[in-house]
Amino acid sequence: MSGGVLHSPFLLSRFLIRLWKGLGFLHAMKFLCWNCRGLGNIATVREQKQLLATYKPDIVFLSETKMSANEFSRVQNRCRMQSGLAVNSEGRSGGLALIWEEGIDVTIQSLSKHHINSMVRLKNHNNILVTGFYGHANPNLRSNSWEMLERVGGLVREDWVVRGDFNAILNEAEKDGGQKKRVVYLGQQQKRGNMIKERLDRFVTSVSMIEKYLFMTSKVVQQTHSDHDAIIWDMWGSKPKEYPRDQRLCFRFEECWAMDSEAKNLISSEWNWESTNYVNKLEKIRGVLGPWKRDRYGKMKNDMRKLENKVDRAIDSERRDDSAIILSEMRSRLSQLYARGEIYWAQRSRYQWLRDGDRNTRYFHARATGRLKKNTIEKLKNKDGTWVTNSKDISNVAKNYF
Repeated sequence: MSGGVLHSPFLLSRFLIRLWKGLGFLHAMKFLCWNCRGLGNIATVREQKQLLATYKPDIVFLSETKMSANEFSRVQNRCRMQSGLAVNSEGRSGGLALIWEEGIDVTIQSLSKHHINSMVRLKNHNNILVTGFYGHANPNLRSNSWEMLERVGGLVREDWVVRGDFNAILNEAEKDGGQKKRVVYLGQQQKRGNMIKERLDRFVTSVSMIEKYLFMTSKVVQQTHSDHDAIIWDMWGSKPKEYPRDQRLCFRFEECWAMDSEAKNLISSEWNWESTNYVNKLEKIRGVLGPWKRDRYGKMKNDMRKLENKVDRAIDSERRDDSAIILSEMRSRLSQLYARGEIYWAQRSRYQWLRDGDRNTRYFHARATGRLKKNTIEKLKNKDGTWVTNSKDISNVAKNYF
């Protein structure tokens, strides 16, 4: 820092993060969910204690504890999380538990043998409805679980998080090995020698959560004493990397340029340059479109807001002979801006649902944010078998591999 100015964008982002967290606008809360497949085994309890010590979650949801609430209280004491409750198992089947750190404001809303609903109050006084969920193991009865979630969702007025073992996969891409999904449940089947992997456990959040907590992440933690891995969900998530990505490597054609005459003229002018080298032509186009794009589209939201205010003032002002014409022209320009913004976000989301009628730009913002998270490489294994997480080291591993 020199003269009170932060010159590096990375240092500035780090400063803002510390300020945000220091002022208590957002509590960096962590959630853990795990189908432990029974806590009667001391080795499983030790593994759970290690999970808590390593990741320090604020709230923990466990399914298939396979014990009564009284039995679980002893496990809870060993984990040193005094606040919580448990749902009795049916014999040695099922059983749920929710435990949380002291000082966390949690209010239980409802519970059953398949869910625990709790309202969590953050330090910034926002409420989050957190549903711990355990889908029915019998596919023929699983619709009851979905109906319960649907009833809860119909009453939600806050941000909503659902986490747990859904006992279902979204599609065949979430299954590795074994046969395709069966329609009829044939009971518990075990195959020796054939490993079957399915993504049954997950966190699901409302769109409002994605908009508010842009850095939130989930991490799968492999376990040894359960055939289900644990999942850590961090509301704050990963921080900015040490080496910001070179934006020159991410130059792409924007679909919204196709309806922009100014973009067409720029491209045509640079492409008709005397050079016959296509690489040079593309580099020239990138050189002029980059600054133009930042100037034109970086201010798109601000331009929309200004034009909306002008339209409002035109409607409220005294009528003149040309008022209707001026208002019509402004509305036409505003409509073009809306269309341009919609295409801009639709391309980033890679979803083609515009034709469905409900043109929700908020949806595309959420999809683009999700795609950014999906495209993020958190770590890579180098040739020595060591995981690297530093962005510069990740780049070197990728470069050496190819």
